[in-house]
Amino acid sequence: MDTKLVDASLLPELAPRPFKFTSKQGRTRRATLLASALELLREKAPEEITLAMVCERAEIPRPSAYHFFPNIEAIFLGIRMLHGEMLIEQATDLESEKFKNWQAYIERFIDVAVDVTKSETAFPRLVYGYGAMLSGARELGQDIDTRMARVSLDGLHQHFGIEPFDREEEIASIGLAIGDSVLRFSYRKHADLIEPLVQEAKRAVVAYLGTYLKA
Repeated sequence: MDTKLVDASLLPELAPRPFKFTSKQGRTRRATLLASALELLREKAPEEITLAMVCERAEIPRPSAYHFFPNIEAIFLGIRMLHGEMLIEQATDLESEKFKNWQAYIERFIDVAVDVTKSETAFPRLVYGYGAMLSGARELGQDIDTRMARVSLDGLHQHFGIEPFDREEEIASIGLAIGDSVLRFSYRKHADLIEPLVQEAKRAVVAYLGTYLKA
């Protein structure tokens, strides 16, 4: 069983009641429900999927599923968490790469985010479409955005010796949000993150951060 699915399934906010301990069987069932939802999202739009359909695919009785996820929205939120954790993990891995300048680093950072998002059909559907309607998605998104901004700053400090500067986390967050808005536009207009608009996202982020960072 994918450990990332298990981790995503353990987000406390997803459970119908707070929990302090989850058995191995419980962790496996949570992850199985998430995996089944991912399979269904490759075949159908989020709006077409119900908790009953996920339970049937997972071969887990619906009364048992309620112990893990109270509704389909909670399962979708777990998938959003999985996406966020993959973003942060792979963006952090950029520490081992080398870049000729900070602009190249930011462009690679955006490429990684796009690659992760396109790696699973469910991710852009839930991040740029249906996900905005999920209860808890705003808070989860804010947490992921803050962590991604911190990772990007760590890379800038480490690779290029850029000294910490005033409001840096806020500025990095705004820069990444600008790029994300271009990607959102791409998905909503083309149902895909198309390369010309990925390049536009890079230009927009680099241009904004360039008003604060030296060339």
